[in-house]
Amino acid sequence: MIIDVNQSNIQEELVTKSAEKTILFYVYDPGNPQTQAVTTALENTVGQNNEFLTLAKGNAADPVIQSICMQLQISSLPSICVFKNGRPVDIIGSSALSTPDSASAVVAGLMPAKEQILLHEATALLGEENVNGAFAKISEAFGLAPNDINIRFAYVEIAIRAKKLTEARTALEGVDANSRLDKIYGDLEAALTLAEKNQQNPEIDILQDKLKQNPDDLDNVEKLCTALSQSGKATEALDLLLGYLRKDLNAGNLKQVYLDIISTMNGDPKQSRYRSKLYTIMY
Repeated sequence: MIIDVNQSNIQEELVTKSAEKTILFYVYDPGNPQTQAVTTALENTVGQNNEFLTLAKGNAADPVIQSICMQLQISSLPSICVFKNGRPVDIIGSSALSTPDSASAVVAGLMPAKEQILLHEATALLGEENVNGAFAKISEAFGLAPNDINIRFAYVEIAIRAKKLTEARTALEGVDANSRLDKIYGDLEAALTLAEKNQQNPEIDILQDKLKQNPDDLDNVEKLCTALSQSGKATEALDLLLGYLRKDLNAGNLKQVYLDIISTMNGDPKQSRYRSKLYTIMY
């Protein structure tokens, strides 16, 4: 987000809103051609839709901005004062903002680490009920920072929601002893145990027994694969279906069942892999 600050909004934009996100209070001289290029670079790098940083521009010709600069001990232009949690935490002087490239590098250095951005995106997707998309994002974040306990806990939570219970159990078992004292760990353990219990579908056991007795009963195969998918075992169902489709692509209604299961995996990184496996058989 990019805004201009003045007497009417400077308190709210620098102090109040920095409790929610990092504010870059950028003081500049609009009459300086070199500063204009730096300003453009900062605006382009931050962008209007940045969810982590706000560029709050202050015209150095404004007496109110001049007064704030004196309080913050800003002595050269252009400069950036970083506000977090309602207070200034750092001042980036003109030497670090001497060129457009150096200014862009400053902004890049203030952005959260990639795994934190992925965590934020996963949380947003989860709020939109896009569970598979959220799992794909948090899986990438977890791969980058497996020792970050907040990311690990988020991974377990989203994995449970996505019915990836094996993955959730593996990640939860990797929690260190100290973090197991956290209430979040206890809540996740309880949620995962309940999900695992609910996943024990007796219908699946019956259908699997029938499959052993009569592997050629395609109607039973269809019911079993549907039940597996509904219990969060989509890849197990797809692997079973592939075995039949490799022998006969037109076996019963199995190709459609396969396609239906794939369609429920939007956002799951395994979706494209299993779609490719089917295309390989078809073409």
